[in-house]
Amino acid sequence: MLNIKDIRKIEWSQVEPEPLGGDLAEDLGKIINKFVKYSLNDWWKGKGFNKESKNEYLAMKGPYDRVIRQSVYIAKTISACVKFKFYDESEVGFKLFVARDRYMKLLRSCLYHHSANISGGWGLNDEHLQVVTELLYVCWLVWDKLNIRDQQLAINVLNSEIKKAKDYEINYNFSPDGSSNDLFECQTIVNMDNANLLYLASVMISKNSLSAELREKAILAYRACFSSKEDSDMQGYNVAEDMLLYRFDTRSPFAISYIGVGIKAFIFSKIAEQDLPSGVTRNFKQIYSTFYSSTTNDDGRKTGLFTIYDKKNRPQGGVLYPDGMRGGKVNESALYVMDIFAFCLGVSDVNDITPREWAKVRMKEIEKNFKKNFKYTIQGCNQYRFLHGEAVCSQLADCYLALFLYLVAKKADNNFVDKFSREEYGQEPDGEA
Repeated sequence: MLNIKDIRKIEWSQVEPEPLGGDLAEDLGKIINKFVKYSLNDWWKGKGFNKESKNEYLAMKGPYDRVIRQSVYIAKTISACVKFKFYDESEVGFKLFVARDRYMKLLRSCLYHHSANISGGWGLNDEHLQVVTELLYVCWLVWDKLNIRDQQLAINVLNSEIKKAKDYEINYNFSPDGSSNDLFECQTIVNMDNANLLYLASVMISKNSLSAELREKAILAYRACFSSKEDSDMQGYNVAEDMLLYRFDTRSPFAISYIGVGIKAFIFSKIAEQDLPSGVTRNFKQIYSTFYSSTTNDDGRKTGLFTIYDKKNRPQGGVLYPDGMRGGKVNESALYVMDIFAFCLGVSDVNDITPREWAKVRMKEIEKNFKKNFKYTIQGCNQYRFLHGEAVCSQLADCYLALFLYLVAKKADNNFVDKFSREEYGQEPDGEA
């Protein structure tokens, strides 16, 4: 069993947060602050949390994972804003200490209500993996701000989740001979959720002997996520011969968007000063390129998963569902994560368009969706389930942190010491391309 002393503290002197400049980061900072404004005002009051300010822990209004999900995602987004110093008091309407107090209360309350700490708590079904990974990750970011009691609550959650993740069996959509395993869920999704939890746990306890075991299984799960028929070293594969991911026997934009979830492993690695496991990026470029590629039939209709309207000025697109909606909807923020991950990995042009340009297109769609519906902040939760996927605010916080850590690593590689304020991404120091 792990204890508090097993947690590796982040060396913030090596990863000193500074507000980023450049078009990608400025776009992200602006829209994330709009999400935080909604979260600390309408959402906070709507949950009745303003009436519970004197309570030690907030009431989570039920043990169901989807109820907890909103609180975890919002706590993560606000903490990223504060910790990485792009919180805008004038936009949000609250002083910095208010935001800090509220995200800490959300974190502590979500820990307290987990099934590892309270009878009948959340975390007992398969949908909780994404949420508990996010919760533990944010606790790690602010570990020095948690009191001893709450650190122990986090350790209880970590021990409980590690025990379950260690026992899960890696599965595949297809057997080695190419036959479908007819499993209910896309195994890339299941494997990725388990891999992220295992990998995060391994870096959080990197000084413990258990870390190597968790990391090894995480890498196997990552490799399984995007294994193709040509990857004969596995016991099956998940990517079909057309280099697309399937869900319920259909080509699925939702499943394919999961290649972007690997951005979490990128963040965990950089913060822990470890190398990114190659399994995280296995076949990434081929899947990413195939998703954006499209061909035109004789009737002029696009056949790829992504429709490209390549008009006069800029690319603009929308997702196709060639096999019907059964494969699951996908939101713009999931595609944005794919683009930012591709950018950080140095993926070249796709259909003559760079991942950076795709990211700009996606951001315009995200901003437009937010203007139409300010509740767009928390996609994939409760009454907003019609928009499938993780919370937009959480995904965009991942993108900001990934960009920050990418630039930190690039500057370190070039022995370049300076503040990060105005440098454009994709350029080397002294203006060299």
